[in-house]
Amino acid sequence: MLILMGLRNGAKHLEPQLASLLTCGLDAWELRVSDDRSRDAGPQILEGFATALGNGPRRVLMTEGPGRGFAANYMQLLANLPEVPGPVALADQDDIWLPDRLARALRRLNRVPGRLPAFTFAARLDWDPETGRMTPSARMKRRPGFANALVENIAFGNTIVMNGAAARLARQAAPLAQGIYAHDWFLYQLLTGAGALCLPEPRPALLYRQHGGNAIGAGGGPMDWFERKLGVLQGLYALRVDAQLTALERCQHLLLPENRALLALFRRGRAQGPVGRLRKLREAGLYRQGWQGNLGFWGAAILGKV
Repeated sequence: MLILMGLRNGAKHLEPQLASLLTCGLDAWELRVSDDRSRDAGPQILEGFATALGNGPRRVLMTEGPGRGFAANYMQLLANLPEVPGPVALADQDDIWLPDRLARALRRLNRVPGRLPAFTFAARLDWDPETGRMTPSARMKRRPGFANALVENIAFGNTIVMNGAAARLARQAAPLAQGIYAHDWFLYQLLTGAGALCLPEPRPALLYRQHGGNAIGAGGGPMDWFERKLGVLQGLYALRVDAQLTALERCQHLLLPENRALLALFRRGRAQGPVGRLRKLREAGLYRQGWQGNLGFWGAAILGKV
């Protein structure tokens, strides 16, 4: 079992996360860490953790990151997977895993024949350490799928676990996924687009620590809502969608034919005027999970901000 972790200046919260890996329910795993030019004691903490593990079935391998942000850091880890990988999990540097989270994920994935790509992602508890407040992440209201993944990410990267066949797809696509906004969104798009079985887990897998240094936070407050809407109006959402679509187009040979067609339809629709755009996006059957998300998406579509 491989666990991939991107590291950058994570010393402040790293030790509790590393301790929680020991409760994941598996006796053997390898933690592969890509250190993206940290300027704190994070690498030294990892070295100490590796020493404490000794020569047993759990070990740590640390490499140097590309220095181009968190998404590129994770894509480099995926690109460097073995040619025939086993199960692969993603981990953040500042969360706390709940007990047996990997054992539970593997039980779900082991129901699938090994030749078929499959992945799971889980709910999480958005955790404010200062107040102790824990808020469950939003429930999934509709089935996951490529038409959802094109416009929304519901597969939290810190909860994703892939079987070997899905990890092989990720390894093939990773060198082509330059310039993406988010690695987990790309994995959700790639894997659903390639026909991988998606096995979401409603039970929370971890405490998602909220702090000022989150690359992407939970964003549940009124100010977060306002900033997201302002970002849409400023074209930020459209830029992110474009970056993800461009990467998907580079590896569309990995997608099912019907999903290649859907990707092309979405791209054509985005380039048209208001009436044609709405017609094409409706034809594509794109959807977000909740009515508020759908309302926001179609509002952005009317304004040409998708």
